[in-house]
Amino acid sequence: IMAIQKTITYDDTRDCAIRIIDKLIDLGLLKDDDNHYFDIQDTIQDEYNSLLGLDIDDNFKINVL
Repeated sequence: IMAIQKTITYDDTRDCAIRIIDKLIDLGLLKDDDNHYFDIQDTIQDEYNSLLGLDIDDNFKINVL
């Protein structure tokens, strides 16, 4: 079995959070109101970063198998 290593960056978690917000808007589950969804996007990214141990200043990227 061949293991594939991938690098995940702080920017990747931001991009993923943006895609989730876009999908929620497309599904009609979230109103397209940038005063509201930026807070939700930040919360989603914070949760990803916490899970992965990422930090914009000290640990910008990690490698995963």
